[in-house]
Amino acid sequence: MATGRSSFAKRQRDMAKKAKAAQKREKRLEKTDDVDELDEEMEEDTGPRLSNEEIMERVADLHRRYDDGGMDLDTFDELKAELMAQMVID
Repeated sequence: MATGRSSFAKRQRDMAKKAKAAQKREKRLEKTDDVDELDEEMEEDTGPRLSNEEIMERVADLHRRYDDGGMDLDTFDELKAELMAQMVID
């Protein structure tokens, strides 16, 4: 009798692991969609030059997105470096 219970419990654990993995996968895909949208915004902004205040607002937005888990550290560093390169020092 005991083996029947352990296999049922094992099956429940396996199902829970698969469900958790599926949730993680979906969340990861959502994050990459957000990063792709941000990349597109950055590419569209090659036109007129941004003021230092606008650049700092975008950097602050990047920090919020990173803190919320919307992007990984490498992407954050890359986008921040691109923005900081646009800063004008008087």
